[in-house]
Amino acid sequence: MELVSRAHLRWKRRVARDLAPYGVHPKQLFVLRKLVEAGSLVPSEIAELVFADRPTTTSMLATMERAGWITRRRDPENGKRVIVEVTAAGRRKLASVPDRLWRTGKTPIDPEAGLSAPERAEAVRLLEKLNAWLDQAEDR
Repeated sequence: MELVSRAHLRWKRRVARDLAPYGVHPKQLFVLRKLVEAGSLVPSEIAELVFADRPTTTSMLATMERAGWITRRRDPENGKRVIVEVTAAGRRKLASVPDRLWRTGKTPIDPEAGLSAPERAEAVRLLEKLNAWLDQAEDR
């Protein structure tokens, strides 16, 4: 698990470094993309998408709102609920990042390039097996 975690952390750092010149973090870019696709989301949905707790998500949304990329407004039907929408500035920010950095998930360095096709298939099989086992363990 340590090897998987180390590879994952190094990859996340690489993606963040590749996005740094554009002034956006990977999770912010992901949220902008999902908001463009969906039109609007509520903070709890965003928290689920980015695998974060609500306070962390609220902090990220506040940063994005200060940057002018999103707006938050009260739901007219349920005053306790907040609706998050992307702004024109958020769409411009999303458009400013080259497609190769976010549409395909591929950066100039592709970690899968170091594996042969059978090795990739075996890695995918093993990781899917591990995820299935973890899902079962959570249900207990």
